[in-house]
Amino acid sequence: MTPALLATYGIGRAAFGVALLIAPAAAGRMLAGDGATTSDAQAFLHGIGARDVGLGLGTLGAVRTRRSTRGWLIAGVLADAGDAAGIARAWHGLDPDKRAPGLAFAGTAATAGLALLVATATT
Repeated sequence: MTPALLATYGIGRAAFGVALLIAPAAAGRMLAGDGATTSDAQAFLHGIGARDVGLGLGTLGAVRTRRSTRGWLIAGVLADAGDAAGIARAWHGLDPDKRAPGLAFAGTAATAGLALLVATATT
């Protein structure tokens, strides 16, 4: 596993988190529809943003110091799988145009993290 690929994953995750922190209504609307513009939803979006900034920076720090990224990847996979499960559970209450893209986004993130986790276990 190349450190560059792990760093790219960390940068992407941190960038997504920053987007949620800076523009939670816009990012949330894109992911979940107009319901994401409520104060309650934005509070959770800020939390998710901070979570992803932390996971991304943690991954980058591990790459930079040549330590194991395994714990950071496991945490990211669990977070993304939880996001996918939350979307699936709220399916009928979500904007119909956002259901499949939201689930695909969370599922792809979980799958990418899992692939990196498996790849780092074999190197």
